[in-house]
Amino acid sequence: MKMITPLLAGVMLLASSPLFAAESVPTLEGAQGKIVRLEVKSNPTTGYQWMISKLPQELIFVSSDYQQNKDCPKGAVGCSGKQTFTFIAQQAGTTSLQLIYGRAFDKTSWQEKTVPVVIN
Repeated sequence: MKMITPLLAGVMLLASSPLFAAESVPTLEGAQGKIVRLEVKSNPTTGYQWMISKLPQELIFVSSDYQQNKDCPKGAVGCSGKQTFTFIAQQAGTTSLQLIYGRAFDKTSWQEKTVPVVIN
């Protein structure tokens, strides 16, 4: 029993770390006047999620949604999923979207990512 407690604590620490921020983010591509979506891995059950830090003028933010992986029990803490940002591509151009991955209440956890944006 004494061995299980430290092991469990280590697993919980790993589950709450911002591993997804280290991964590359895809290019957001779309057509002017159309809806475009960006899907990124996220884990808000541990407090870590993606936030927009700089929105380019080519995009209008519509919504953000989270879907937990289907293999995770409903409401389970530590299960990852995907966060989907929905935008309207209002203007053609090549630019970038600035995102932050971390806990909104803990700026020391924030890691910035730049998403290339191409609107035709």
